Amino acid sequence: MIRLALKISLMALSKNLKHLTILLTILLSSGCQHEFINSNIVEFNSIAFSEKISNEFKEKSKQYLKINAKLEDSSLLITNVIFKKRTLYGGASARAKEIEILGELHFQFTSSIKKQSGIITAVTQMPSNEVNPQAEISSQRQLKDELEFILLEDLVQEYWLIES
Repeated sequence: MIRLALKISLMALSKNLKHLTILLTILLSSGCQHEFINSNIVEFNSIAFSEKISNEFKEKSKQYLKINAKLEDSSLLITNVIFKKRTLYGGASARAKEIEILGELHFQFTSSIKKQSGIITAVTQMPSNEVNPQAEISSQRQLKDELEFILLEDLVQEYWLIES
């Protein structure tokens, strides 16, 4: 009999805690002064690329950057995307140990209030493969593709930092 009463009281307590948790969540979220933003996509009135930018990069940027004609005086200009390779040597025979690839994205945000330009950088490393240079070249291409996405994500973050 005591077990049954204990089970019933625990079930009632569990039900009340569930409602209390929902109520507290609603109260706390409604009192929050911050807006929820879609940080994955940024909209501009116009987006321009210099001639140096590859078509592949332009296609990748469509996942993060959108054109919205309703917006006034907001534009983005991507002037350059550069990748630099550096080989790091080490060991007793000074052989190639790692390859480092640095990606740079040069941009300029323009709005009716301000004009902001800058450079975003991202770095990645991979072990060197002297035995199979073709595999190493293929890996470098894949790292370059990943760096392009990282640079675009960082560009979106930079935009939200400038706007806030």
